[in-house]
Amino acid sequence: MVRFMIGAFGKTLSQIFSKPFRSILWRSLGMTLLLLVTLGAVGLWGTGYIPNLGIGWADTIIDVLIDAAVIVGLIFLVIPVTAIFIPLFLDEVGQAVEERHFPASIGPRKQGIIEGLWLGIKGLFVLLAVNLVALPLVFLLPGLGFVIFLVVNGFLLGREFFEAAAVRHYPPAQIKQLRKRHSGRVFIAGMAVAALLAIPIVNILVPLFGTAFMVHVLQGVMARDATPTPAT
Repeated sequence: MVRFMIGAFGKTLSQIFSKPFRSILWRSLGMTLLLLVTLGAVGLWGTGYIPNLGIGWADTIIDVLIDAAVIVGLIFLVIPVTAIFIPLFLDEVGQAVEERHFPASIGPRKQGIIEGLWLGIKGLFVLLAVNLVALPLVFLLPGLGFVIFLVVNGFLLGREFFEAAAVRHYPPAQIKQLRKRHSGRVFIAGMAVAALLAIPIVNILVPLFGTAFMVHVLQGVMARDATPTPAT
């Protein structure tokens, strides 16, 4: 299993900057930027209604802090918001990976826009909820906090990305059963994705990388299920 995971990780990494993936990345980032600019404008407009104290220097400091908080908040939202839009291109990601690495097992089921949006919104709330809790622990509990970060993110990201990848091959009723049956593999794959989430700048690739990586994991699981157990 370890050899398969390393191979899948390397294959995904080698494909992540290919032409189809670059196109998906730029489109998702463009949508992300548009949404964040809109949210930022609304946020700054809303903060304009905060009453002043009537003390010049204090009001200036408060305004600077509020503007900085809005900017930091938007930076924090880049990855979760990107996670909303990547599932909209799930068919393109899955098709690109399967055509290159698994031409005999291309997913027959197409994903609808509503289904993609739902997957993206679920991913957004998972990423927000997990990192609001786990990220502070990284700084408050050095070493142990990072382990907690990896374990929690590994479980949740593994689940979300695996279920998203499985949409092309299985109806919803079967996906959770498949994930539970191979929970160990899904968890380890999720931890590999979570490790990238902890690397600044690189982490912006996590939604795209995680989706593509889990296509490899899913194909490995499908091949494993299709292989008869040797007689003892």
